[in-house]
Amino acid sequence: MADEVSELLGFMSLDTRLDVRSAAVDLVLGLTVSQDKNVFFKTNREFVPALCTIVKEDRQVVIVKDAVAALINLAHDEDLASIVIREGIVEATTKHILDPEETYPDPFCLLLVNLTRHNEAAERLCHHTVDEKPVVHELVRVFCLADKFNENGNLDHLANVLFNITQTSEGRRLVMARTNEGCVIQRLLPFTQYVDSRIRRGGVIGALRNCCFEYQDHEWLLSPEVDLLPYLLLPLAGPEEFDDEDMDGMPDDLQYLPPDKKRDMDADIRMMLLEALLQLAATRGMREQMRRNKVYPILREYHKWEPLDDVRDACEQVVQLLINEEHDLAPNLHEVNVDPTIAKKLDEIKEIISSGQGPEVELVPEPERPTETARPALEDAQ
Repeated sequence: MADEVSELLGFMSLDTRLDVRSAAVDLVLGLTVSQDKNVFFKTNREFVPALCTIVKEDRQVVIVKDAVAALINLAHDEDLASIVIREGIVEATTKHILDPEETYPDPFCLLLVNLTRHNEAAERLCHHTVDEKPVVHELVRVFCLADKFNENGNLDHLANVLFNITQTSEGRRLVMARTNEGCVIQRLLPFTQYVDSRIRRGGVIGALRNCCFEYQDHEWLLSPEVDLLPYLLLPLAGPEEFDDEDMDGMPDDLQYLPPDKKRDMDADIRMMLLEALLQLAATRGMREQMRRNKVYPILREYHKWEPLDDVRDACEQVVQLLINEEHDLAPNLHEVNVDPTIAKKLDEIKEIISSGQGPEVELVPEPERPTETARPALEDAQ
């Protein structure tokens, strides 16, 4: 067995004949979806650097794609992911994503998602620069351009990369940075209602929710410079009509919505929006602004519609903070003892941000075809 493993590893060398190298990488890819994959690759760790070398140096696009697919699967395991990260794959992956001629950009995005689930890779990405700019800012740029940047992919999964890195304070700082081109976070706001992709919409909303963890930035987030509040409320708003009193002070984008306006149908996304609002309502100044902007009437109507008990409960927690008299509340709910239900929810959000994991993406075999050998294919991560 040891001889066979050594022989297989040798076949992956860049100076091996193309067809032999392709078959070897294809075999290794198959091992990454086997039941004992972690045992095999932890026992034979040298395969991980070999796959990384192919990603960084091989010029055969199909072989590189298979190597990337193998690393996507191995990146689930923290020990194996650490090897991948030390091999410089975070930097190599961003180079491929930022290449407008890259043939398969989306698998590289998937790899970056699974790597940045680990803090080591998230921090490495946050400190990486290209042309003296934070690479995160460049990833936001191409994410917004999507197929206008590279017609070979949609780059949707970069939203989940942003979700992952904003679980760190450095990632949140980068996403909320002010640059010469404007506020980075503002470029993401329109995607809170991006109906064509749940991945893109959910990842962005998750990143915005994480950014609301930075309490010292709340005033800026709700200022005209960013104007975050309407983007958090629009996915929760329906076609209801409001009287003049309710609309007085309500953001223009939330007034006179069309009769066919639909709320976001994804419960996880609705929960993240409410968690963001709950964090914004943690301080007195923000609660007062949310009242002036008539957040309560919107949530009142939304609460009538919400079909799920746990999401409705989250809505009630935000509403409770908005309708209570300020003398019954503390200026900052994170600094004092508060209602146990609200305190528990705030603690849960902190835990999600500090230790939450990004979506897992794995390769699975295609259905076997009678005329050809079944090959692994990328599973669409939802």
